[in-house]
Amino acid sequence: MQTRTSGSFLRRIFPITVVQRYLAANFIAPFLLATSFFVAFLLTFQLFRLVRIVTKKGVEPSAIFELMGHIAISFLPMAVPLSALFATIFTLNKLSEDSEVVAMRSFGLQKSDLLVPFVTLGLFISSMIFVLNRNLIPHSKTQFKNTVIRLTSQGNMTEIKAGQFFTQIPNVTLFSEKVSDGGTKLKDVFILKKSDGLEQVIFAKRGALIKQPVGKLRTPSLRLHLEEGNIVKIENKEGALEKVLFQEYDFPVVSGGALPGFVTKDSMRSNQELKNVIELRKKKLANFAKKKTLNSTEQNEKNAILDRLPKSELEYWTRYNTPLQVMVFIFMGFSLGIKRGRGRTKSSGSLGLFYLLGYYILFFGGVSAARKGAIPSYVVVFLPTLLSIFLGTFLYRKLDWQS
Repeated sequence: MQTRTSGSFLRRIFPITVVQRYLAANFIAPFLLATSFFVAFLLTFQLFRLVRIVTKKGVEPSAIFELMGHIAISFLPMAVPLSALFATIFTLNKLSEDSEVVAMRSFGLQKSDLLVPFVTLGLFISSMIFVLNRNLIPHSKTQFKNTVIRLTSQGNMTEIKAGQFFTQIPNVTLFSEKVSDGGTKLKDVFILKKSDGLEQVIFAKRGALIKQPVGKLRTPSLRLHLEEGNIVKIENKEGALEKVLFQEYDFPVVSGGALPGFVTKDSMRSNQELKNVIELRKKKLANFAKKKTLNSTEQNEKNAILDRLPKSELEYWTRYNTPLQVMVFIFMGFSLGIKRGRGRTKSSGSLGLFYLLGYYILFFGGVSAARKGAIPSYVVVFLPTLLSIFLGTFLYRKLDWQS
């Protein structure tokens, strides 16, 4: 009874809101530092390509900051949940080692009272990630890819050399006996293109590169105008062979964004656009299912949809899972971060790493199965998070608050 009275007295002297603000303040700095670290770490994987653009393509170094800004924003959904987990573990580890958690418990505070500020910050962070994922992050990915296209296309016309194979175009090998006018005019052209089980071999006597800006973003569209040649099409699966003669033919080199980037097309769409794409593909599959027989064109379209649909659904559901993932990781960090005392410690950082390893093994294993159509995409995305909730609840209840 005396303990309760003392606890109530201390609650009036030290309001819970003050303690909670103190906990929140201790969390913010490690979270921001961890987020910066993970974003910078992920950026290092792109630096080689960005440096190549600046040094080899003759682009102003200032353009690198625009690219880094766009790609850094696109990394936030990956970096923020990890930062939330380790920042929570670090904060509570430090407070436990300094006996501040013990002091808070002596005030009569329960573990739920200490959890409140982390949950509050988690809700704020989750809301921000959800808002960014709707439009801004897809827009940044689009801007990044378009900027890469715009910068790299400046060098495309000058890198085609006579008597040398040119492989900068994705899935395409180009060769020309003679090159003039800064790489814009070609003679005796050979092109090999491979895509989706189809090979195209193109021969032409002459060719000219034509560049035109497309759309509001002025994304370059680069095509190769060929004259007097032939196209041989080979289907690898069926072994079918087709030969077409032409007097003039336009071969698309870059059509509004065909250069390879670091993101998929689905990741460049807003939530609503991605939802519309998924619904359209499902509608087409339903229409195909109503038909008794499909011609080769319809069968190829159906196979393409079956291949792309799981990837689109994974992207769509992941955007809704990321905010929930932030909350779950904070909850796990809280359950792992509080130590029982100076004499009874645990390696919370190591436990956090093992937990992440298990989480992502389960996730990526499910992704592989979902892409084959074996498991629904939403199950793959939400199952690791749901299991984490059960594990976090078990660890939270296991916290011995009275000892």
